[in-house]
Amino acid sequence: MKRIFTLFVVASLLLVPTMGSANPNGVGEGTFDAQCGGACHGDADMNRSSASTVRVSGPSTAYEGIPTSVDVTVSNIETTVSGLLGIFLLSDLSGAGDTPADDGWTIVSNSEGGTQNYVEVLVEPGQTEHTVSWTLRAPTTGSYGLHAAIHHGTQDGSEAPFFGSTIEPIEINVVPVPEDLPRLSPSFEPPVVRTVGEMTNVQLSTQAVDAVQVEWRVSGGPVQTATVVQLDQETWTFELPASLQPVTVEWRAHLQGEGPEQSTPWFALQSEDPSWSVDETAAYVQSLAMLLLFMVAFMSLQRRNEDPIETTKDDAFDQEVQL
Repeated sequence: MKRIFTLFVVASLLLVPTMGSANPNGVGEGTFDAQCGGACHGDADMNRSSASTVRVSGPSTAYEGIPTSVDVTVSNIETTVSGLLGIFLLSDLSGAGDTPADDGWTIVSNSEGGTQNYVEVLVEPGQTEHTVSWTLRAPTTGSYGLHAAIHHGTQDGSEAPFFGSTIEPIEINVVPVPEDLPRLSPSFEPPVVRTVGEMTNVQLSTQAVDAVQVEWRVSGGPVQTATVVQLDQETWTFELPASLQPVTVEWRAHLQGEGPEQSTPWFALQSEDPSWSVDETAAYVQSLAMLLLFMVAFMSLQRRNEDPIETTKDDAFDQEVQL
């Protein structure tokens, strides 16, 4: 029984590692408050002040429910030897309940190819400035502030983590949408990720729009024009060509109608290499089946080893009686 128990414990321990994961190189993008909930660098009280400058820029006015864009620029960058820098877009700096979603903003995309308020970027050696753009759908009418913050380590990792933030927020006044304003439908959700080698067909749902022009570019590259086809009165479609490597493709639409012409923010579409997916439930079931198989085999071997011993003892007793 002791051997069986030991076998069971060892097999169970082999199953445990897949139930957790480590993040030795940051936590990855996510929805985090200003202090990262303790998940980025442990105790937030240990943070030191960063010498980097953080600022937010964007429009002073936005329309309710219509996408708009804000930029977070980090200057005089300090970071680790790996170049990893964490950047937050925030509604305030309270450290709790301060994501844009807490004020009613909806993140449509960011220039790093995600839809979260926290991103991690790799800063090249010698680079002193980096900008991340967020496209957000505006909340209900009113006045709102948006802050930004950063987390980073030191070159040798010997000191406490550093935290920096904007001194003043950007103030955005959200106003009602005029009836004749050419605009995207509130239900429109742009694609944000695709696989390398895949062409992307984007279908635009619009309101009060008579004509659409679409521009696209590979991040940092020249602007090109896409061919737009009208499917019905409020639906338009266009194609973005496939990319041959992981890159971010950005696009925007110019909308014309009876009201003043409108241009959407740049939407980001990230091309990624194909990834392998694992069905964890199936893996656990298979591991459990293997465990049971080993236990049955072990018990069978143990019985075979015990039977000859018992037979030998009986034979010896019979020999003594005969003598």
